[in-house]
Amino acid sequence: MTNLSNNDPVSVIITAYNEADTIENEILEIDNKILSTLSGSELIIAEDGSTDGTKDIILKYVRDRRIIHLTSSQRKGYAKALKDAMKVAKNPHIFFSDTGSKFDFDDFWKLYNICDKYDLVIGLRLKRSDKLYRRFLTFAYNFFLKKYFNVYLKDADSGFRIYSRELINKLCSEEWINTFLIGSELTLRTIFSGCKVGYVEVAYRERTGLSRGLPPHRIIKAVTSVLKNFPELKQTISSVYYPKLSG
Repeated sequence: MTNLSNNDPVSVIITAYNEADTIENEILEIDNKILSTLSGSELIIAEDGSTDGTKDIILKYVRDRRIIHLTSSQRKGYAKALKDAMKVAKNPHIFFSDTGSKFDFDDFWKLYNICDKYDLVIGLRLKRSDKLYRRFLTFAYNFFLKKYFNVYLKDADSGFRIYSRELINKLCSEEWINTFLIGSELTLRTIFSGCKVGYVEVAYRERTGLSRGLPPHRIIKAVTSVLKNFPELKQTISSVYYPKLSG
């Protein structure tokens, strides 16, 4: 675990796919609330083949040395785009947030203020204003994770979190199994590797418009895909981290 001072820089990562409506405000908010306060911090935008003008908006800010634009002409997928961004990050801790104005970046400081005590700090989405069915799915998914993997966790797939540099190095050296809900896989890998996980309550808003990552018509496909991969993920965890799990 890295010992941080109160002013240590962070690498901020956001993923973006067709986020033209919100991406500019989020860049400015991150710059104002985080980058300008913590000297040496950086923003890495993992832009995944957008076609709605998102790239052009990002390029307006890349001239700022604190902002890095990772892009591709074809879609990599959420997990691959995230992993590539993690590999580029240079600072002791890496803060990740979903896009779409779902989170309040003021809440970053709640995580940052305790990140020297944990390898991973997760923002618990307890103050939620999104649709009821999404809140139910989050509850059901976490309940199933705890039962299947026999582990204590909270809001395992929350897209608002800080990782230590050492944990990121380890996670990026491994082959990830899922393409959907990758946050929960990384949370499980963190727990079973013996690293410390902390939790902080944060606000969570319903995004404007349809979700780009998991719109309603793709949720069932995503959940089904992840559930099908549970046996392989459990076997991987048991063989790499925690042999007793397979008993």
